[in-house]
Amino acid sequence: MNYDESQQVVLGLVLASMMFGVALELKLAHFLFVLKRPVSVLIGLVCQCLLLPWLTLLATLFLDLKPGLELGMMLVACCPGGNMSNIITHLARGNTALSVSVTSVSSLLAIITLPLNFALISSLNPETAAFLKGEMGALNVDSGGIVMGLVLMLVLPLLSGMLVGNLFPRFTHMILPLFKRLSMSAFGLFLGIAIYTNWQMLVESIGLVFLLVIAQNAAALLLGWGASTLARVPEADRRALTIEVGMQNSGLALGLILTQFGAQPDMALIAALWGTWHIVSGLLLVLIWRGRVPHPHKEHLA
Repeated sequence: MNYDESQQVVLGLVLASMMFGVALELKLAHFLFVLKRPVSVLIGLVCQCLLLPWLTLLATLFLDLKPGLELGMMLVACCPGGNMSNIITHLARGNTALSVSVTSVSSLLAIITLPLNFALISSLNPETAAFLKGEMGALNVDSGGIVMGLVLMLVLPLLSGMLVGNLFPRFTHMILPLFKRLSMSAFGLFLGIAIYTNWQMLVESIGLVFLLVIAQNAAALLLGWGASTLARVPEADRRALTIEVGMQNSGLALGLILTQFGAQPDMALIAALWGTWHIVSGLLLVLIWRGRVPHPHKEHLA
């Protein structure tokens, strides 16, 4: 994709501000909830932070895809849950408190799990490993640069956002709505420019990529549903975990691709379509579950 160095710097700042905004809403109560429902939270974290990335690796080893597509699938799978999953869980009458807690903990763990998982699984696929050393190597994309980018765009914004959000709740409540609107608008503007300047390439590739995104998202939803069913957790928890595992923070993935991976087009297309499709699949689950009330649960977080 067509992005120069100055645009990548600006986009990195926008992404960091988005993660800061996410962290403003990560309250200590969300982490304390883990002590109340450890089994359900653990299921969500294991599926999202461990099983999904490594199952994606296995899938890419069996599929004959372009390395950029496989790397895009890997990076999305390594990302934590997105805040949209909390809204979808609420609409589907799932355990919203559980969803928020898993999102919060996975976002914090992503400081470690995202770079570690991506580095490991991309190196274990011969095609993606060669691609990173070859074509991506010419863009000066290396593990050190990726780690530094994650520190600047993920670690520092998350930690500082949590600090501000928990120490200054009234100030946070005042700035949060405007802050989120501005950062999302800026990110949307960059995404719109990327689509406009690369429209022909997107049209030529969108069919295959869309099928890949649907298949990977369906597998993630089934993973969350299957694991929670085997663990025999309450139905409201099962709905929350299904949605949580199936909705990744694809905006984070896209931002990293545009800033740390030279805006590699196949990777960017995977992340961009994920950001649209997982909302559609989540709303489909809402339509299925909305009319069926699960067994009542009492867990709620302010």
